[in-house]
Amino acid sequence: METINSLPFNANPQPGIAGSDKLHALFTGLMAGEQYGFYTNSLTTGANRQSLGKILSANNIESSIQLPPLMHFLKEEGERSAYDIMLPLYLSHCDETQREAAIRKKFIGIERLVHYCRNLDISFRHIRLHGKISITNEDLQRGILAWDLGKIIKLSRTAYDCRLISEQEAWEYIEFSDKKCREYFASWEEIGKSYLLGQAVNYPGEKKFRNVIECYCTATRNTESPWMCTPFRRAYFSRSTT
Repeated sequence: METINSLPFNANPQPGIAGSDKLHALFTGLMAGEQYGFYTNSLTTGANRQSLGKILSANNIESSIQLPPLMHFLKEEGERSAYDIMLPLYLSHCDETQREAAIRKKFIGIERLVHYCRNLDISFRHIRLHGKISITNEDLQRGILAWDLGKIIKLSRTAYDCRLISEQEAWEYIEFSDKKCREYFASWEEIGKSYLLGQAVNYPGEKKFRNVIECYCTATRNTESPWMCTPFRRAYFSRSTT
């Protein structure tokens, strides 16, 4: 596999973390953090207050009261539930018009599934043009769990830096996400593709999506990437999306 030697990863010179378990947990949210320039190796993000405020605002979080319901949703359901409903219809209809008609017939009022399909089509065009990533049917079936879990890690670290939750609470969320990833995925590459697919169904525009593609390539091929330097610790359990 091609490797990349440039160094985009932002390491905290004083990470304040003891033990490899917590580092592994942080690394499961690597792609989510890289999009905002977060430190890779510490609970604190290293981001300025304005950037953190934008993350909270984008998720409608104004106080600590609003965080637990969102985290519960991401833990138990997240966007993966809608994705899992959409995927069989996406794969069974190549024609966009037929696909959207099938969705509307079966799921009245769920326009989100139609948007997911459209966004996947757009995203796959960019992935094919990029030429460095192959998304298989197995990747699609594996779903977007890492997107939801990456969001938990991103929000936990953001909320901690903004003093909305304690250090212990932040780590509980992060370690929950790590445990789920280790139970469900077999490698960092699988986590990265799952996160990439989550971004694909939430297509952010050409420039931002291309940046996410580059983020995946860098995370999986850069010789200094935490993923390249840290073996993935798989937990050998049956896969589950809950």
